[in-house]
Amino acid sequence: METKAMSEIYNLIILDESGSMDCVTRQTIAGCNETINTIKSAERKYEGSQKHFVSIYAFQSEGSRPSRYIIKNEPAEKVNHITDKDYEPWGCTPLNDAVGATLVDLKMKVKSSPNAIGSVTIITDGAENSSEHYSTMQVAQMIEQLKEMGWSFNFIGANIDVKETAAMYNIDNALEFQQDEEGTQAMFERERKSRMSYYSRVEEVNMCCCADMAIPSEARAKMMKKAASNYFKQREGRIAPAKISKLKANEIFVFGSNLQGMHGGGAARAAVDRFGAIMGQGVGLQGQSYAIPTMQGGVETIKPYIDEFIEFAKENPRYKFLVTRIGCGIAGFRDEEIAPLFREALEVENIYLPKSFIEILK
Repeated sequence: METKAMSEIYNLIILDESGSMDCVTRQTIAGCNETINTIKSAERKYEGSQKHFVSIYAFQSEGSRPSRYIIKNEPAEKVNHITDKDYEPWGCTPLNDAVGATLVDLKMKVKSSPNAIGSVTIITDGAENSSEHYSTMQVAQMIEQLKEMGWSFNFIGANIDVKETAAMYNIDNALEFQQDEEGTQAMFERERKSRMSYYSRVEEVNMCCCADMAIPSEARAKMMKKAASNYFKQREGRIAPAKISKLKANEIFVFGSNLQGMHGGGAARAAVDRFGAIMGQGVGLQGQSYAIPTMQGGVETIKPYIDEFIEFAKENPRYKFLVTRIGCGIAGFRDEEIAPLFREALEVENIYLPKSFIEILK
C-alpha cells in the first residue's frame, strides 16, 4: 500500500464583525459557509494526505458582543454552517488584537505536530481602530515568523488601501473587494478558487516529501512557504498547439523521452524527424527540441527533470517552449498525474502547456 505524507491544515478565518460590515451580513455568512464546503471538499479529495480543521473568529469592540470564536479548531467533517445568530456586525475594529490573539492560540495548538501549518485569511472592511493588547508591529513580527514555518497568510479588504495595509503586517497575498452584494459574492468566489489551488500545491509538497522521506523539516517549511505564495493570482496558462508539424525560429518542441535517448515512437520520433532531436541523448535541449525523460519509474522520478526544464525556460526567455502531453502516451501516465508537475510553469511566460494540463491545473 502506498504511504502518503500527511499535512494537518488549520484553516483560520479572522472575520471583521464591526458595524460597517452590516451592509453585507447575508453575503458574508453565505460566503463563509461556501468556504466551509470548500474545505470539506478538499479533505475528501485529498483523503489520507490532508487533514483539515476550521476556525472562524469574529472580531468587534464596543459592540453587541465581544470578539470570539464562532468555530475553533473543529475537524472539517464536523463543522456546521454559521447563521445570522452567529454573526451580528456592530462596534469598532480591533484588528490587531484579533490577529494577535488567534495566532498565539493557533501556534500553541500546532506546535506538537511537525506537519501542521496554519492557513490564515483575514477579512476586513476597515483599518485597525480599537485594539488594546497588540500593536501592528507585534502582529507583523508574529506573521513573519510563522511564514518562515510554512504558514499561509492572506489579507482581504475593502474601503482601505489593501496592499499597503497587508504590507504593514508582512502579508504578501492581498485582495481588494467592493463592499456591496455583487462584490462580496465575487470576493468569496475568488477566495474559494484560490484556496483549492493552494491545497493542490500543498498536495504536491506531500508527494515530494513522500518520495523523499529524508527531506528535513526546514526544507518542507520552505516548500510550504513557496506553495503559499501568489495565493490570489489567476493562473490561466498559455496553450500549446495540439498538433505541431512546424516551428518558428524561436520555438522549441518539448517531448517525453527515455534516459537512453531511444527516440523510437510518438512525439519523440517526430522530434528526431523534424526538430533536431539526437538519438542517444535523453535529456535537455537538442536542435529545436527539448527532451524530458518519462520512462524511468513513477511520477516522482519525472518531477526533477520537469523542474530542470522550467528553470531552463526561465533562463532562456528568447525561446517559446511548446510542451506536448509528455508521459501520457507510451509511458502510460494519465494527464491528471503529469499536469500537477507543471504547476510552476503557469507562472513562466514562455512555456505553453497542453490544453488538458491547463484545464486540470485550473
